[in-house]
Amino acid sequence: MATILNDEEIRKLFGKVIVDGDISCIRPNSYVLRLGGPGEFLNSGKDFSLGTKKKGLRIQPGNSVAVTAFETLDFRRETVHQIYPEHDLHGFVSPTTDLSREGIVAPTTQVDAGYHGTLNWTLTNNSSEERRFVFKERIFRLTIFKLAKGETPGQIYEGEYQNQVGYVRSQRKGAPVGMREDEWENSLVEGGPEALLDNLMKSGYPWHALGQRLKIIDQQFKSITGEYAEIRDTLDKITNEVDLIRKEYRDIANKISDTVRTTIADQVLVLQNRWLIGVGAIFAALVGLVLSITGNEKIFQFLQQNGAWIGVVMVLLGIITLIVISKRKGPPGIRT
Repeated sequence: MATILNDEEIRKLFGKVIVDGDISCIRPNSYVLRLGGPGEFLNSGKDFSLGTKKKGLRIQPGNSVAVTAFETLDFRRETVHQIYPEHDLHGFVSPTTDLSREGIVAPTTQVDAGYHGTLNWTLTNNSSEERRFVFKERIFRLTIFKLAKGETPGQIYEGEYQNQVGYVRSQRKGAPVGMREDEWENSLVEGGPEALLDNLMKSGYPWHALGQRLKIIDQQFKSITGEYAEIRDTLDKITNEVDLIRKEYRDIANKISDTVRTTIADQVLVLQNRWLIGVGAIFAALVGLVLSITGNEKIFQFLQQNGAWIGVVMVLLGIITLIVISKRKGPPGIRT
């Protein structure tokens, strides 16, 4: 059964299977391949070479770049048998998680038994920011399987990329020459903006370069539009929360207003009751006093002789009684 090589086994491959390797790139069960020198910006077809004058590359949003691994892999049977007799090696290559965290889309691939050369990949920047990579930066993780005796292939790799070092363009055979335009199927809608842009790019120089530039601008505009939509959604959410707070505030204000109005009405009613009770008490006292005086001849004569100062005293008593009643905090007989 195939087994995954650990760090100790990977160290045995240095100098033979892994050429130009770095010990610091070894992980518990994998080796991290580094960014090599040659490559190509696929959006413009511009070649580049890192490691001498240029120390790194920048990938704009929506752009793709083809890159090369710094290390050379030698999975040829004669090389592997020097370390593992009667075994072959097979590799599985995947991008590091740092790439996906930054919005970089990169493919996974496999290294067949018998392959010899450097590996090439494509990095596509799907984020809204420029991404930068420096020469010999760790970007791809290589997991190596040691194939058991019964798992080794009868025909090892002998493809078009065998023994190729550096950046190698795609060797895929294109479509046969002479196919008519109406024999191709695509996603363009006749008369739509994408179809018009495609026709512009087919018109030759300088319209081809202009069409490519417009296509890049369209990709960047779509990216900005997506960011604007996220901002708008956030603003809508904040607006809804503010409206909810305003509604709660209005409800609280209405409750306070109702409470104040109810309290004032209650206090007015209490004051009215106080005054009515006070006036009623004074009136009853006066009526009783008048009845007592008119029914007693001596008292009547006394009042006739001393009515002036007795009237003043009665007025003062009435005023004092009203003042005492008005200062009470609740209806008579009740303390609040």
